[in-house]
Amino acid sequence: MATKILDEYAEMMRAYEQSGGNVGEFSNPNVPSIVISGNKVLGKNEVKGLIIEPTPTKDGVDVKIIVKSGTKILYPMALCFGVLPKEGTQIINMEAIIEDNAGMNAISHCVFPNAKHIVHKMNYNVKLGKHSFFRYEEIHFHGKDGGVEVVPFTSGTVGEDSYFKSTFTLKEGRVGKLDIKYDMDVEENGKLELYSKVWAKGKDTVNIEEKGNLKGKEAKALIKSRVVLQDESHSKVVSVVNAYAPYSRGHVDCMEIVQDNAVAEAVPIVGVSNHLAKVTHEAAIGSLDSKEIETLEARGLTEDEAIKVVVGALLK
Repeated sequence: MATKILDEYAEMMRAYEQSGGNVGEFSNPNVPSIVISGNKVLGKNEVKGLIIEPTPTKDGVDVKIIVKSGTKILYPMALCFGVLPKEGTQIINMEAIIEDNAGMNAISHCVFPNAKHIVHKMNYNVKLGKHSFFRYEEIHFHGKDGGVEVVPFTSGTVGEDSYFKSTFTLKEGRVGKLDIKYDMDVEENGKLELYSKVWAKGKDTVNIEEKGNLKGKEAKALIKSRVVLQDESHSKVVSVVNAYAPYSRGHVDCMEIVQDNAVAEAVPIVGVSNHLAKVTHEAAIGSLDSKEIETLEARGLTEDEAIKVVVGALLK
């Protein structure tokens, strides 16, 4: 790579490490990976049974990932997306196809350490075949100024007897503006799990809309969100499970914690159109446990340190 590309790659790796990632994974030939900065692909590594096809665009990269039938990628694929300058737009259009009897684990770190005005959009389509699995974890690391607008949209299908788990975590740095959406269909005996963990501060705004459509017999869905709000931040969480098929089961679990002048809204929506299906929900909005904070302060922590410990446990 040219010197400028090498410098950018090194800076991305520093930001990746700061977000909690293991940079050694990107030099391991046995670990699948891809590194994208802005609209540049700085590096990628494929392994047997995995196809990674990135195509740079004006404002980002289109990425197609295919896990071939019979392939199981258990050591997580490492993905790094980010924008290093203070301003810019990054649009990632990603398609993940997990063929029949295949599976993959993946961890994606999205890093915007210097953001003043960054827009990051991700359009993510996921297709799982039969008897397959995909566990995807997305971890965000933002700067201290809140100058990031994150707009991810995930849609797709969990095939027969397959499992899809997605975890979105944003607790390092300021959120800025977050507008995250999921819309997933689940076929017969498939299982969907969606987790969101966000810590908002200042005047951050958080909008989360997650939907699971249980279309197959004995399909299952769990939608679980945890949002902590401080200062003058605001959140609205809409969690939807629709059960259309017999013996399908779903559950919504939403908890939002408010401090200072923050405002939280929770809207659980459950729909059942088959008398043999069942969907449940629970939603809670409250404050941090003052006794836990006082106990930690009595052990020598400052109030801010105690709050960080309690919030960290909640968003673990």
